[in-house]
Amino acid sequence: MKPHLQTTIATLVAAGKRQREIARITGVDRKTIRKYQEQFAAAQANSPTVPTGAELQIPPPCPPASSQVSACEPHREFIEAQLRLRRNAMAIYQDLVDRFGFAAGYDSVKRFVRTLRHHEPAQFDRLDFLPGE
Repeated sequence: MKPHLQTTIATLVAAGKRQREIARITGVDRKTIRKYQEQFAAAQANSPTVPTGAELQIPPPCPPASSQVSACEPHREFIEAQLRLRRNAMAIYQDLVDRFGFAAGYDSVKRFVRTLRHHEPAQFDRLDFLPGE
């Protein structure tokens, strides 16, 4: 059903009009109006705008900012050396597991490598000449 008819039905239902009157005004079948009337009633019953308790609910406090040290931090020098050799995070992770018994996951290494990688900007050459030259 078109949105303007739904709005009209919702307005007339809220005004207390009967289904027959709404059907006569809008030209919509009474059974369809009954279906929408039930939907509007269900939507109002589930409305979160009305507090159910005697006092307003206070949201829980936000957790403190995470200041945890990465599991990769003790191996920073090794990881930086591997990045200078242009190795990818998966190879670095596998070496950490093999050489140092690294217990954290691959995602930890990916995040750590992402913070250490320095992306050099792409080089663009500026061409200084007139069109057609």
